[in-house]
Amino acid sequence: MSRHAWQRSPEEFAAHLAQVTPWLIEQLQDDRQPWSPCAPGEILAKLPEQPPSSPEPLSTVLEDLQSIIEPGLVRWNAPGWFAWFPSNAHPDAILGDLLASATAQQGMLWASSPACTELETRMLEWLRIALGLPENFREGGSGGGVIQDTASSGVLACMVAARDRTTAGLATSKGGDACGGLIAYASEQSHSSVLKAAGICGIGRDNLRLIPTDEAYQLDTEALARTMEQDAQAGNRPCFCCATVGTTGCGAIDPVGRIADICGDHNCWLHVDAAWAGTAALVPEFRTALTAGSDRADSWSFNPHKWMGAAFDCSCLWLADRSHLIASMSIDPEYLSNSASRSGDVIDYRDWHVQLGRRFRALKLWVLLRCTGVDVLADMVRAHVGFAQQIENAVEGISELLLAAPRTLSLLCIRHTEGDDATQDLIDRINQSDRFAVTHCRLDGRLVMRVAVGTLAVDQETVDAFIAAIRT
Repeated sequence: MSRHAWQRSPEEFAAHLAQVTPWLIEQLQDDRQPWSPCAPGEILAKLPEQPPSSPEPLSTVLEDLQSIIEPGLVRWNAPGWFAWFPSNAHPDAILGDLLASATAQQGMLWASSPACTELETRMLEWLRIALGLPENFREGGSGGGVIQDTASSGVLACMVAARDRTTAGLATSKGGDACGGLIAYASEQSHSSVLKAAGICGIGRDNLRLIPTDEAYQLDTEALARTMEQDAQAGNRPCFCCATVGTTGCGAIDPVGRIADICGDHNCWLHVDAAWAGTAALVPEFRTALTAGSDRADSWSFNPHKWMGAAFDCSCLWLADRSHLIASMSIDPEYLSNSASRSGDVIDYRDWHVQLGRRFRALKLWVLLRCTGVDVLADMVRAHVGFAQQIENAVEGISELLLAAPRTLSLLCIRHTEGDDATQDLIDRINQSDRFAVTHCRLDGRLVMRVAVGTLAVDQETVDAFIAAIRT
């Protein structure tokens, strides 16, 4: 059988895969510095300005991959990666991603991939059970779950649904005028995606109320109740509130139950963002603090691609009443019309988010959960929390350092007693060690060093070395 130049035989692909495999395995090694040493523009200067017009051998491409691209990679999988949050790619999830790519599925409709759709439905239920989330999020009733690309997309989708629920759909059907007076709420420590979503969906960034926090950096519920009531009395419409379970800065857990009471008084949509900390609900002894009040939330999300290792991108979102989201996102052009969709017996996930096209993300969850197991993932979380406790104990014994906020699970915030300049010097010295990576935030206006333990490769030797580094 003759083939065109753009086609590859299974045998050719197998040969190419054999060439690529050693480099893939090398990426799982964890003995390299976390941060890239590249200067701005350094990689760009080495890349040709014009695309190739004829094929190049894979061996040449791999040589350039090693010499040009690899120096610009940031090693999120390094054992000393304590920056931002984990972005783990477990080898089992990598295999699942590879399998998903090979299937070349387009999961916009049930008809376009029954396997993609129905496996996703079951994976969301597996995770709901594993996390101990309430029955109102279960598929089969009015609720259900969907895989988004990131928690930011989940926030946007839910804010649009909340907007349309509040305006009885007028914001979608008649344009932005119906958004007048809509107000959204989140804490000062909430993720920036809430502010972005308010701007995108027409509520407006100026109409997002950033509520102050208490001494533990949790949303101040008295301030929320007061602000929401003032808005209502002024003729505005409380529309959407985001409670955070594990804030980006210091991991604070907002009091979801009390926030649900306040939102209920105003028929305001309550979304729970547990992007990072949600994974810890796999551990029974951590679960109650992370899921309390979720039975009265309209939506709840977390990112398996962070701590759980599902490989970016993979964000799970559950709805207590999916009809509001579907009403806002549903489309029905003729070219997508099919008998399965018209029957009402299937799920078309294209109606659960902004994008139409969908990757087969459920497959990597399936492989990860089956080949690793929930209990093993829970043990990983316990180990990481234990490592963070060791760092916490060490900091308490160093007179020059203070914990700037209570430790949450495996996240610590540390500052120097001599002020911001000394804290910045500490951050710089840690990051210049070629072994560790940390980032920062500000709490009460003061600079702090964030230490987020959670990479798959972290071990006792790494933690001991980090403690030694901050002592010196």
